[in-house]
Amino acid sequence: MSSWTARHVLDAAAASQWCPDGAVEVLTDDYRLIRYPDWALDPAFPAAQVTRSRSERTAAEVIGEVAGRVRQWGKPGVAWWVSSATLPPDTEAALRAAGGKQIDAVQILARELDGDDDAGPAGSADVSVALVAGERTFRAASMVTVRGWGRKEPTEAALAREHAEAVRDLAAWSSFRVLASVRGEPAAVGGCTLRGEVAHLWGAVTLREYRGRGAYRAVLAERLRLARAHGATLALAKGRVETSGPILLRSGFLAYSEERCYWLPVV
Repeated sequence: MSSWTARHVLDAAAASQWCPDGAVEVLTDDYRLIRYPDWALDPAFPAAQVTRSRSERTAAEVIGEVAGRVRQWGKPGVAWWVSSATLPPDTEAALRAAGGKQIDAVQILARELDGDDDAGPAGSADVSVALVAGERTFRAASMVTVRGWGRKEPTEAALAREHAEAVRDLAAWSSFRVLASVRGEPAAVGGCTLRGEVAHLWGAVTLREYRGRGAYRAVLAERLRLARAHGATLALAKGRVETSGPILLRSGFLAYSEERCYWLPVV
């Protein structure tokens, strides 16, 4: 019988929120607000985000406090994530009343790693996949990430720092990335962080010209295989309803909850 109840899955999802090096984290009893570093930003990833809020205060009071902090950072607005666990229950309505507009929605998806790690229908024979373990694959994976997410090109110093971090994480098997290529050309990348028995999947993106060729499925399958080989019994991901969500559902993942994101201007 499975030990991964819905509550365990959702608790693991809450613990998976990303706070990279260089981020500013404001953690209170009522909310978690993060100012992400410039290198982590892309057109769809705002600098200031409330990743969770659970408060006994009024929604208007909490929203006002967060807006004040974000204005002090000189940012034009904040992305605020809400779910069925958000308190007070009228937070979503209060965000809309304050001018917030929904900009994103993801599903909390998970599947147990029970030895059947097939990630769905076989992809093209043109697709190969490799662990990002050396400088060549690291630079190729970085290129896919930058192009796929529309980020700024990193400096050589930033690349060197990120490569050193990747080498350190891989040596400890705390985090890793895999790269899929189509006919030898870098096409897709995805990361995984291992926390105990949970494999947190993140950052998967396929270059537009290679979509529909099986590269995403190859990246998914290899991450699941490696995660299970290193002790994970649950794979956890946040999938967008329009893009990665359907692929993950076809690959044996189940949907446990949904999170919606509102953009709230503060100036």
